[in-house]
Amino acid sequence: MKDASTFWIVISIVSFIIELLTPTFFFLSIAFAGVFAWLISFVICSMIVQVVTFLVFFFIFFYFIKPVLYKNQKDKFNSELMVGQIYYANEEISDKKGSILINGSIWQSRSEEGIIEKDSKVKVLRIEGNKLFVTKDIK
Repeated sequence: MKDASTFWIVISIVSFIIELLTPTFFFLSIAFAGVFAWLISFVICSMIVQVVTFLVFFFIFFYFIKPVLYKNQKDKFNSELMVGQIYYANEEISDKKGSILINGSIWQSRSEEGIIEKDSKVKVLRIEGNKLFVTKDIK
C-alpha cells in the first residue's frame, strides 16, 4: 500500500508540474486522476483497482471536464473575430507576402487583389492557418 500510494502521489505532482510548464490540460487530467488513485490506494490494495480508478478519472477529467472549462474560458485573442475588420498594412502586401500589425502581433497576410501599399486600410476576408487574406478597403 505504501509503495502504491507513493507512486500515485509522485505521478500527480510530476504531472502537475509539467502542466504548469505546458498548459494542455492533459497532464492536469493525469494529476487529478492520480490523486483519486492515491486516495483509493489507502482503502484498496489491489493495483488493478487503482489503475482502473486512475483511467476512469483520467477520462472523466479529460473528456468531460476539459470541454466545460474551455467553454467557460474567454479567448484572449479570437482570430475569427478579425474577419470583416479593417486594419492597416504593416508592409506592402501581395499574393505572395505581406503583414498586418494587429494588437501588437504581426500576422502574415496575402492580397486577394494585386499589390496593396504599406499603411493602406485593408479588410480581412478570411483566415487560412496563420495567414490573413485581405482586400484593400476603399471606404
